[in-house]
Amino acid sequence: MTFTQVKSNDENEMNVVELKNNSQKRKIIKNLFLHGAMTNTDLGKFVKLSTPKIISLLNELKEEGIVEELGQGNSSGGRRPNLYGNKEDAFYILSISINLYKTSVSIFNAKNQKVTDDQFLTLTISHGTSIIDPIVEFTEQAIRENNIPREKILGIGIEMPGMVDSATGINKTYMVSDQPVAEIFAQKFGMKIIIENDAKARAFAELRFGLAHSKKNVLAIQLDWGIGLGIIVNGKLYKGRDGFAGEFGHLPMVDNGLLCRCGKRGCLETVASGTAIARLAKEGIEFGHSSFLAGLNDNNSSEIKKVIQAATMGDQYSITMLANIGHWLGKGLAYLIQIFNPELIILGGPMAEANQYILPPIQQSIQAYCIPELGNEIEIKVSELGSQAGILGVAALFLEAELDKN
Repeated sequence: MTFTQVKSNDENEMNVVELKNNSQKRKIIKNLFLHGAMTNTDLGKFVKLSTPKIISLLNELKEEGIVEELGQGNSSGGRRPNLYGNKEDAFYILSISINLYKTSVSIFNAKNQKVTDDQFLTLTISHGTSIIDPIVEFTEQAIRENNIPREKILGIGIEMPGMVDSATGINKTYMVSDQPVAEIFAQKFGMKIIIENDAKARAFAELRFGLAHSKKNVLAIQLDWGIGLGIIVNGKLYKGRDGFAGEFGHLPMVDNGLLCRCGKRGCLETVASGTAIARLAKEGIEFGHSSFLAGLNDNNSSEIKKVIQAATMGDQYSITMLANIGHWLGKGLAYLIQIFNPELIILGGPMAEANQYILPPIQQSIQAYCIPELGNEIEIKVSELGSQAGILGVAALFLEAELDKN
């Protein structure tokens, strides 16, 4: 199997044995990407093949320049086993993270290592497709500047906010057109594209690389300008019928509340999101409630970071604001806990950096609104992946979608 065969969809001419070997090799490549260097025994636990078969496939992959030996692993008493890993330059995957106000591009090699630092483009997401061309141009520039051979790029994973149906490549909230947004990107790049909702991509990153790695039932909350939810059920990412499961931020919480961007009133996002923080911070400055917020002049920071910074400086208005947000989040989480009975809740996104201010009121609200038998034992943790969760998750989603094909 050559590198081009890893990427190829046209396998009609392969016989049954070749197809089977190709599928098994893809599993090896995928697991070396996800888990790093392994012995043939370790690989056997993931790909469910005999040791002689795995060794045979590894030797073929070595000859094809995809896998390499990386020394020897630890021994339990006998001969030390060989370690195998993907070669760094065997292939590349690009990740594009589209946020409300900025877009970042990351490039991963076959070892799941970032080739360069994230590169950022200041851009406001729109309902239409006007931002696609600038994103494509910016990404193409990153490919050129980093001297990435185009023929070695498997494709691109894109995470974005909104109601995303990854199966059809449609986003019903942003970049809406008569043609699926994934198809538009694919045509402009000339390569394979998958898109996924940002909260789901982050949940998948937690499942593969983060706090949810050994868990079965987890809720991953994305606390950004909006509020997203990634659901892991029985160790798998749950998407719902049309891929739209997890619209947590649009649960109605406040009777006759503020108008939400979804068109309803009183959604959780109107009282507990980054957008709510921005509104409340501006109100605090306007009415003279916070001299700390008025004095912060770091124009490169979002309002979320400014409020967290003010709280750490002892600004009571910011502390109270974050506590109220924690209260509403906790009330919403209480509903989720009673529906899903998760073993773990992971908080991620910029607002999770305020954990010392929002976690206590979150836990208090859960105790107040949740059945004790469910709420008392729930574990809530802040993501250890931080801002890298989205790009890691969508890269892994792309790789699995590509290499799991029959």
